[in-house]
Amino acid sequence: MSIASELISLTADVCRQHSLPQVSWLHLPPENPRDSHHKKFGVLVLADGSCGFFFTRLGDSLKQLRDKIDEKQILGTPVLELAEGYSDDNLVKRTLGLGALNAIAQHVFSRSTGVLQNSTDPLGQLDLDTSHRVGMVGFFRPLVRMLKDQRVPVTVIEQDEGYLDYEGQVDVTLDVGALKRCDRVLITASTLLNDSLDSILASCAADARVALIGPTVGCLPDPFFARGIDVVGGSRVANLCGLKKHMVSGENWGNSVTKYCITQKQYPGAHCLF
Repeated sequence: MSIASELISLTADVCRQHSLPQVSWLHLPPENPRDSHHKKFGVLVLADGSCGFFFTRLGDSLKQLRDKIDEKQILGTPVLELAEGYSDDNLVKRTLGLGALNAIAQHVFSRSTGVLQNSTDPLGQLDLDTSHRVGMVGFFRPLVRMLKDQRVPVTVIEQDEGYLDYEGQVDVTLDVGALKRCDRVLITASTLLNDSLDSILASCAADARVALIGPTVGCLPDPFFARGIDVVGGSRVANLCGLKKHMVSGENWGNSVTKYCITQKQYPGAHCLF
């Protein structure tokens, strides 16, 4: 079964006996932001404040989202129905579907104490300073800078050939086979949209410690742990009013959002949460 099918089925099963809040707010970033550091994420917010982030810069997804979304219709659609779109080939439905799955999971997590462990480590709690080589799937500039500061050799797997000329002390390659040389692997959540996560995991060394990280990996982590991922690192909203203000004005999210990690060893399973 695909990751999309597993996530949708698991989420529906966990929430079967519960009434979920309606979608209350939808935000898309501007097509051409004035600030080049503007966040590339949209968000679905539920009536209880639970938030599901989604990435808007895969191909022309933002343009499609802006052209094809009827906001009134989205606000009137049950969130589980939106979540089912994650298995659709249509990029708009798939993108919003992941956002809906993330929002639902954050609602579930909010009712179970101790699952989300606050973390100041955005690099997946993998003890990277003891690594002989770190692999990163997807060129995420802030994380590349952090890894360079730790003086650990880094190999970045990137499909965009424009990054091959990166002048920093980082090996950027199109060859996913280079992950075999890495004992730590950081996978960005964009792999959940381009349907590449399973193939990426198949390219990792058998003994590598792996983390799936990013604001858009806020969903139930069971399918990831079942595939051997050690840590899932996401983001949760600490101040919704502040987040809305920052997103509308195109500012950095600041302390309106906090990072968390869920480790495979300590996770009780989705059916124990709700």
